[in-house]
Amino acid sequence: MVGKILYWKGCMSRLKMKSIADSTEALLGLLGVDYDTLGGEEGCCGSVLLRTGQYDAARSLVIMNADRISSLGYSEIVTSCPGCFKTMSSEYPKIVGRAPFRVMHISQFLYGRRAAMEGNMHPIRARVVYHDPCHLGRHMGVYDEPRALIRMVPGADLVEFKYNRSKALCCGAGGGVRSAFPEIALEVARGITGAPLKETGASIIITSCPFCNYSLNAAGGAEVIDLPEFLLRSWRGS
Repeated sequence: MVGKILYWKGCMSRLKMKSIADSTEALLGLLGVDYDTLGGEEGCCGSVLLRTGQYDAARSLVIMNADRISSLGYSEIVTSCPGCFKTMSSEYPKIVGRAPFRVMHISQFLYGRRAAMEGNMHPIRARVVYHDPCHLGRHMGVYDEPRALIRMVPGADLVEFKYNRSKALCCGAGGGVRSAFPEIALEVARGITGAPLKETGASIIITSCPFCNYSLNAAGGAEVIDLPEFLLRSWRGS
């Protein structure tokens, strides 16, 4: 039976950063959310094709995805990937007309169910800093929900990078840079995990993007975890 909600993992969470998808699904389970995934049939949303100028290929993929999701009866999509969120929310309607489903980033979805999380969160006594992903922040204007969720965790001391929200530094992975110019991507990431991180005094970087997670982890200098991973850790008291 098709659930009302489709959890779209995104390529990075599904194939490379699997702990993000696993943690998200575990958290959705704890919240009692009725959802489905497409498993190995998910495929790509088309974001990378669009960002690298391959419009014809992207258009074909977008039409195929929209038709398939609609035919399966899903009315709401929740995704871990800001790139998928931006593409499905902003680009799909331009290509297929009005999309027959609503798209939310996982931070927005969890924020809407924060009442069910209250009373279940165990302390994490650490200074943490939130990194704003470009697609989620600058492109889609989602800044407050992730921070509000982090503040729900007892003991978590949330601090800010000097450059945050609309002025946040890029992790270096977007726009195909990580794939085409990995050395440049790594240096850009180190521009966050170096002096800017030290200035905050934080030991944990929390982000809401698998690309940012991958890039900042590769740069080293701090523990980097995704928002649902952090929330799940608190819920489980681990």
